[in-house]
Amino acid sequence: MKLLFLVRHAKSSWDDPSLDDHERPLNNRGLKNIPKMVHRLNGWQQGPQLIVTSSALRASQTAYSFSEGLDCSPKLESDPRVYTESAFELMDIIRETSDVVERLMLVGHNPAMTVLAQMFGFKEDNLPTCGVLVLGFEVDCWQAIAEEQGTVFYYDYPKRVRTEMASKDIDLI
Repeated sequence: MKLLFLVRHAKSSWDDPSLDDHERPLNNRGLKNIPKMVHRLNGWQQGPQLIVTSSALRASQTAYSFSEGLDCSPKLESDPRVYTESAFELMDIIRETSDVVERLMLVGHNPAMTVLAQMFGFKEDNLPTCGVLVLGFEVDCWQAIAEEQGTVFYYDYPKRVRTEMASKDIDLI
């Protein structure tokens, strides 16, 4: 089984309109949300072995904080192709992943992250900033992943109320 972790970068700052989109950093809310999400994910069954992040500053900051905070100590790689609006480009990155990796995390941007999640059967309209979605695939190699084949094992985001989480056990298997 392969596990795919999709993480949309944390909330970014729009304070400096002169910055190129690629160079926008996280804002204070984004910086506060990451440790909360890392803590919650650490409470789940297992974490990623490899994190592949967009080269954009806000995504790289998010990915670095996840890699430093997760108990599983995943390897971190940056790939400029994750800075995309295309879910199909993300699919190419996934399919190129070594089959030695059983648990892969992508840290990227919308609309690509939400569209990719929906391609795999995610029913929500949006993957929120700093949202974490884990999909399972009954395959032995990443190239075998096909649309609509994923099973949602975990879904969480910063504004999700803890009591709501407890009442929806299916979301937090």
